[in-house]
Amino acid sequence: MSVFKDFWNYIQNKMTGTNEVRITSEELANLVDSEKLGELRLYEFALHSGINIIANALSACEIRTFVNWKEEHGEEYYLWNYSPHTNYNANEFMQRIVWNLIYRNECLVIETPKGELMVADSYQREKYALYPDTFRNVTVCAADDDGIIHPYTFNKTFRMDEVLFYKLSSRNITELLQYVMEGYNQLLTTAVDKLHKSGGERGVLTIDGNAATTQNYGMKEDGTPRTFNDVFAEMMNKRFATYFKSQNAVMPLWKGFDYQIKGGEASKKSTSEVKDVTDLTEEIYTRVANALQIPPQLLLGTAADVGQLTRNLITFGIRPIADMIETENNRKRNGKNVLKGTYQIIDTTRIQYTDIFDAAQGIYNLLGTGTLSIDEIRELVGLPALRTERSSAYMISKNFMDMDELEGDPAPASAGGKDPPINTE
Repeated sequence: MSVFKDFWNYIQNKMTGTNEVRITSEELANLVDSEKLGELRLYEFALHSGINIIANALSACEIRTFVNWKEEHGEEYYLWNYSPHTNYNANEFMQRIVWNLIYRNECLVIETPKGELMVADSYQREKYALYPDTFRNVTVCAADDDGIIHPYTFNKTFRMDEVLFYKLSSRNITELLQYVMEGYNQLLTTAVDKLHKSGGERGVLTIDGNAATTQNYGMKEDGTPRTFNDVFAEMMNKRFATYFKSQNAVMPLWKGFDYQIKGGEASKKSTSEVKDVTDLTEEIYTRVANALQIPPQLLLGTAADVGQLTRNLITFGIRPIADMIETENNRKRNGKNVLKGTYQIIDTTRIQYTDIFDAAQGIYNLLGTGTLSIDEIRELVGLPALRTERSSAYMISKNFMDMDELEGDPAPASAGGKDPPINTE
């Protein structure tokens, strides 16, 4: 369970139907101690990093639209590549889709009466065997500058054929991954505790026998007297914990309490103890990367051959999600017109950076075989298209022509690569 979900559940349990909930700083401190919210959250950090890699990659893709087998840049192209909604652009929209897909394993996108697209934050789905599924209580949320969430629930029941519904797989991968991570979290906590103890401080706390009966410990916040047990519990559970965690600290003691360090540092942090934490951290990152179908080296930041790893990322981590979104968009927004050449594709070739000098030979072959036009090649390498009649045409080099088409041309060079001898007679 995430930190934010733990905290939100705590707040919900505190609410009793009133609009205002007061929580003291002591209650928050107790929550942090009980839920261990201050501990390392490597799993969540790794998961968020992996989702960001996928979301950023898909946001870089161009959604190309075709009408009657010809590519067009019309309203549908503008909707998906620039402005699906007034409040956010296409990149933000795609990132919302990816986050919902991976966290929930599904994502619901609805179309407003204005023709804009919105990602639903919550909904109730009713499944049917012979009829389209329906979605009720579809709610979208927006946060203002103060972080206050403003939900809006549509007073409408949406049918499956009226919405875009993306589903990643038959099982929610994050739920399965959570079970695996619980064991790793316990091992990691043990390794971190061992690391802390290896260089920890040891001491003896001496308490005078009369401290429990003769000492006045003041009053608590509610006006009741602070007892010896209250002071002892606070000292052992909070003050000493803060004292040992701080690099430089001073802790005042009540009269009758005496603390003395015994033996200094018990031991030094060894290489093996640090390696235990490092190995477990790498193992957690690797498991998260495997679940998201992305190369672990990219998530760990230890990539050497970035080009090959990026190709693996596109093949196994990006392309399946892009195909799923592409298929759902075509069947819902274009229907059977896809058979007549009206469709859209998600161009994943835009993800990987292309160096124009390294790709020079490949560009020549693509142009000479008529595979791509000049404009298409320029767009692939990050240059603007010329939009002229000649730059949009397809050309084939004579090297790739049929032999019959070369009749009347000068005789080709000999097999040895030299020109045939010239007859001077």
